[in-house]
Amino acid sequence: MKQDLLGYSATQVRNREVFLLKFAKNFGTFEYQLDSLRRVWARLGKERDTSGQSHAGLLVFANILIRHAIFGFQHIASYQSFLAWLTFRPGLEALLMIGKFLDDPVNAEIWRDRQKNREAYLKAFSGRQFVSKALPRSGDFRRILSRLNDDFMHPNPDFAYRDTTVQEEGRSVTLEVQFFDVSPEVHEAHLLAYLNLMDVILEASEGLVNAFCGPPAQSRNVKSPWVGDESTRATRLATGNPIAKRVMEELGLWQFSHQFDQK
Repeated sequence: MKQDLLGYSATQVRNREVFLLKFAKNFGTFEYQLDSLRRVWARLGKERDTSGQSHAGLLVFANILIRHAIFGFQHIASYQSFLAWLTFRPGLEALLMIGKFLDDPVNAEIWRDRQKNREAYLKAFSGRQFVSKALPRSGDFRRILSRLNDDFMHPNPDFAYRDTTVQEEGRSVTLEVQFFDVSPEVHEAHLLAYLNLMDVILEASEGLVNAFCGPPAQSRNVKSPWVGDESTRATRLATGNPIAKRVMEELGLWQFSHQFDQK
């Protein structure tokens, strides 16, 4: 797709309008998730943990998580799924850091002094060492972070050819890099993957905060029932499109029965 700046901007606006018409219910789901995520993490600014310690400083990282969740969703709504995950990546990393800081306050010092002692920083915050005890499902989140690094951060073969099309006219060959999602099914899979991941993050965040601060005074079910409502839709996509299935499983943590082929 050939794009000048004005045409590109106009397509973004049009895509958002199309998205709101087609996926209004999913837009509402994300709004609910954001509100719930804010409520969960806001407790750190108002309460102390069960031993009387304050963890208000972690709100910086919770806000990074929420901010980049919004940024990423805006790219989904623009039919630019590849940008959604690239943009959300710092938020996911901030969530993993919260778990490391709660595991051991020394990790906060290592993070602060990362330029002075790069080796210590890489040892504490990379690979399997990035998994924490404090954050539920941190192993899953770390694996997604690794996948984002591989598929959305570097122009390796998967990155380079995923959004490239070839047109042959006689002896001439034209290579075009797409600015927007081409496959409706794959875009929808990214949407469902993103929303399901947000639900898992919301549940993990609630578990982490409750473990340190105790159950909230006014209990509220932060998890929406949307997954149950959308399971048939997700299974249909996974059954009909192997790329969509991989996106939902590897990025969104969807779990499907193995009644259909992996490939």
